[in-house]
Amino acid sequence: DKPVKKTVCLDPGHGPDTTNGSPDGSYKEQEFAWDLYQRLTPLLEAQGINVICPRTEDTKPSLTARATVANNAKADCFLSLHTNASGSGWSDASGLELYTSSGPETAQRNVLAAQLLNAFHAAGVSLWAPTVKHEAYTVLTKTNMPAVLIEFGFHTNRADVTLLKDSAYRDKLAEATARGVCKWMGITYQEKEETPVEKLWYT
Repeated sequence: DKPVKKTVCLDPGHGPDTTNGSPDGSYKEQEFAWDLYQRLTPLLEAQGINVICPRTEDTKPSLTARATVANNAKADCFLSLHTNASGSGWSDASGLELYTSSGPETAQRNVLAAQLLNAFHAAGVSLWAPTVKHEAYTVLTKTNMPAVLIEFGFHTNRADVTLLKDSAYRDKLAEATARGVCKWMGITYQEKEETPVEKLWYT
């Protein structure tokens, strides 16, 4: 029997009318979240994982509706893609942060979050908090599967905004996310063949 395909629900936070972004207006959270979803999807699909999304680029379903889409699809896990804010002006808070609904550490949502945290750390992504935090966010409590909310950086931090706007950095975040998900699913992450750097390893 062929193994049943795993399904990930990727939820790009917010939607078209969301104003969240950097104080200077150069960065918009909803643009980043949608762009990261588009980078992450083909990476997961290349590993044989099915990806679903609860919204289109120009829609903004309720948080409960997003969770319902994942529940109806019987997704194996749910990832909510966001960036963080600390106050409304520029701030010193920086780095990536992960949330699940609650403990204990042995719960699969926290095992998934720990694998993601390890993958970000291994990729050299700076972390605001070295441990997973817990909040009763709707998308984390109404989902029937392990759910993690990822704040990929602070759009209220100047250095983070420079990174978050950078295409190569977005690729790095997407790949680290895909690696973390694969590790949790027990899927060996297949490297892309075509990049010359990786070819060097094999010669």
